[in-house]
Amino acid sequence: MSKETKFLSIAIGLLQGLNRDEGRSDPAVDAMDADKLYKFTKLVNEKYVDDKKIRTNEVDFDGKNDRNRFHFNGIVDRSGSLGNLFVETKIGGLGTPAQVKLFKLLEGETPETFDRVNGKITMIRDMTGFDGCLSRKLTPGRYVVEISKGSEYEIITDAIEIEENKLTRIGYELNRFVNMEEDGWMAGELHHHCVYSSPTFGGDDDVVETPQEIANSMMAMGLAYGALSDHHIILQHPAWKAMKRDDFVPIISKEISTSNGHVMAMGVPKDVIYAIPEPEDRTDEYLRNEFVRITDEIKENGGLAQINHPRDLQKAISWNPDFEDMLDIFETMEIWNGSNPMMSGSTNDAARDLWHRCMQKGLFLPATTGSDTHNICADDYHILFDRVLDTLDTIKESRDELEKEFADETHTMLEIGEKLLPILEKWAETCLTSGCVRTYVYFDATQPAAATHNSANILNTLRKGNSFLTNGPILVPKVNGKLPGERLKVADNNAEFGIELKILANRELKKLQICTENGVRKEIPLTGQKENGFYDYSLSLKEAALDDNYMYFVVQDDCTNMAISNPVIFCR
Repeated sequence: MSKETKFLSIAIGLLQGLNRDEGRSDPAVDAMDADKLYKFTKLVNEKYVDDKKIRTNEVDFDGKNDRNRFHFNGIVDRSGSLGNLFVETKIGGLGTPAQVKLFKLLEGETPETFDRVNGKITMIRDMTGFDGCLSRKLTPGRYVVEISKGSEYEIITDAIEIEENKLTRIGYELNRFVNMEEDGWMAGELHHHCVYSSPTFGGDDDVVETPQEIANSMMAMGLAYGALSDHHIILQHPAWKAMKRDDFVPIISKEISTSNGHVMAMGVPKDVIYAIPEPEDRTDEYLRNEFVRITDEIKENGGLAQINHPRDLQKAISWNPDFEDMLDIFETMEIWNGSNPMMSGSTNDAARDLWHRCMQKGLFLPATTGSDTHNICADDYHILFDRVLDTLDTIKESRDELEKEFADETHTMLEIGEKLLPILEKWAETCLTSGCVRTYVYFDATQPAAATHNSANILNTLRKGNSFLTNGPILVPKVNGKLPGERLKVADNNAEFGIELKILANRELKKLQICTENGVRKEIPLTGQKENGFYDYSLSLKEAALDDNYMYFVVQDDCTNMAISNPVIFCR
């Protein structure tokens, strides 16, 4: 599946989900498929688009280009003169890696009026190094700068001017408004790729970053642990283990490709291989036995067996629905993959539904996240997004003519442009790269770091589900003192739970949802004022036990700022 077809598939699903949420029926959208829509966009571009109008003339809708390091990470005009930027980020006067985003202002925009949802992705993602320093070139112009370091730090915004052949120096002291490690929580990344997944090492993925660059990128996001999970190979393991630092735990991993899903082997020092059968030997019995064999091998070698993106759009990397009865061979499930948003109608939403149905049947597979990053610059989406905008402009200009023969396709593309592209633009500029979604795990803060900050302990915590998932907010629930993944004895349905929720965010949130196997039990609006760089929405609640068997929590503004906890399990 090409990136273009995958984008259209995601867009159709999200549009269908949006319509369902709004109680709307749209037969054209409901009946649309990505291949049909892709053929339509190709026809539009071949018949109507003047090449001089294309925003980036090095690509067509088939994605054929010189890769251009995508946008050269912000340097589009290779012929012109450039300016120099030096950024330094510190905590307590000491250099620390941090994420640096630069948004080049469009004509008519000012730092005061800038909104990242402006109809064009202008975000350039970079980071300061292990020493807290970044030196790079930029095209001249005015920029909004955003400095961040994950969930526990204030997001700093600034404005700069880059001048031709001149150096601009800026420095920032980061404000860590909460230290979650002091309370026994550390954030990490479980699904990331590097150059070892590329054709250079026999893989198929277009990845260029080294393990060292990946570690720098993860630490710039405030992560304390990370798994490097390449396809087909474990040659990266020595280089990844060498990234260990006092404040960062590398976890060796491999993403095993099968023809019925992707299996993560975390913490396994040997190469576990799923033997894909020849067509004549391909039976359900064989395929099932291979899954049992490799998950047994992962566990026998001290590893964690996880099912990744179980509802992906591509059949070969999505878990076979006919095999749902054997999901108990896994220890965790990736329900939130960073390659697409957590929205109604998304593959993440479908994965969350699968996770929910497993729990309804009594199978608790702790939920995890993983960014699935193949490009730490997060700009591979830019060219595609620009091309979609060009196609939409052309459809609008030729709407009357196109509707005569392609009424459903025209309608669907215009709906995508009006209802989805704004949130997808915000998501692409906010929620893509290493650690864009992260899994916070709990550890015993009274124990020495050597006993808690290691791969074995982190994997064990993931197995228990003592964790929450986030692309922004901090969400730590306690139900009668029990954390996510823990079991709470319930005497009777008339019992009352005392719920304590620690909710902190560096961006505004709108609502809290209390969820059980019966759906959303209660939705509570969140209001608060930003103080010292963050919002504190923490609260205490009382809830009746009723007949629920588990309870978990969700906080969010939209898909770019949300968190999901694993459940507290009720024992009766």
